[in-house]
Amino acid sequence: MEWEHTLTIDKKFIVILFLVAAVLGGGFTLVYWDLKTSLDVLKSSYAKLEDDYAGVSAQLEVLRGLVEQLHYVQKLNLTAVQIYNNSRNSVVLVVAGTKSGSGFVYRLGANGKGYIVTNHHVVEGAENNINVAFFIDGKPVRVSATVRGEDIYSDLAVLEVDNIPSEAKPLLIGDSTRLLVGEPVYAIGNPFGLEGSMTAGIVSQVGRVLRLSDLGVPEPWGKYSIVDIIQFDAAVNPGNSGGPLLNSLGEVVGVTFAIETAEGVRAFIGIGYAIPSIIMKRVVNALIENGTYEHPWMGITYDASYIGGVLVKEVDKDGPSYGKLKPEDVIVEFDNRTINRAEDLVIYLERYKSPGEAISLKVKRDGEFEYVTIILGKRPE
Repeated sequence: MEWEHTLTIDKKFIVILFLVAAVLGGGFTLVYWDLKTSLDVLKSSYAKLEDDYAGVSAQLEVLRGLVEQLHYVQKLNLTAVQIYNNSRNSVVLVVAGTKSGSGFVYRLGANGKGYIVTNHHVVEGAENNINVAFFIDGKPVRVSATVRGEDIYSDLAVLEVDNIPSEAKPLLIGDSTRLLVGEPVYAIGNPFGLEGSMTAGIVSQVGRVLRLSDLGVPEPWGKYSIVDIIQFDAAVNPGNSGGPLLNSLGEVVGVTFAIETAEGVRAFIGIGYAIPSIIMKRVVNALIENGTYEHPWMGITYDASYIGGVLVKEVDKDGPSYGKLKPEDVIVEFDNRTINRAEDLVIYLERYKSPGEAISLKVKRDGEFEYVTIILGKRPE
């Protein structure tokens, strides 16, 4: 009887050990997969940090050189010669199929990878047949490039390049909202394929708005506009598209994208246009991170000639303003800012707002004022 009792205890003990082992095994398995997932996330984050560190280091190097030069000349701007010499290695010739234009180094990543800004219309339709030429000490260095992302509404595109020469640093980005009419600007690009050409002029006006249809963009994209445009008189011609517009510190304040021409004249006649840096940064950063950019959309059409607010003409039944705004409404304030013209509203949206964010409106309707909040949508394709 004593032997049988001992045997029963041993069986229970073995069963208990088995259950404990199973539980521990399952726990260790969960811990293993949790650790593996965490390591994968850490690896991804580390790779992004490497890219960010490389880009910031390169920009700090450029900034350090700029500060030294400003200290040397003891004034608040650089000479045209200094601006050109600081920028020339970073401005490139972009050849996309049968088309050509310009671009500039925007950001560096790890292992020689980098991103170049150019125009959408330069690379449109040639995503797998793009080459970029750097001009280092006057000698061309040609590398292949792929389109990281493009946005027809701002006419911007980002090219990804794996072998950027060490001499080509990211250009510093300035604040286009601080531009004043009359201040000097410089354009560098490749007009008619003449690489590394520099021209100088002044800011003629800011805050221009151009309909995409006037630039030859078909519907449905053509019904929208590029806003907050810089108008300048530095001579630019076909081939300058995508090149940087620089201020007197050599900072990029715009991306050249269009010229005004007379009938039958393809060359520059005194008016050039550039996409402002404040919008360029929003679009380009999103293209690098996600490959796309989403523009905010209210879903209304307005009378562009009306002064003193935004006179609503139509409200899209599928848009975020439907049921909140009506034809003949006049928007007189947005987010506590007074509106003088419709461009004030569309420029504000493009500079500072994104789909999913709210905008508060003060609306005059039938002689009375009403307050409306609209959650912005994504501009439809």
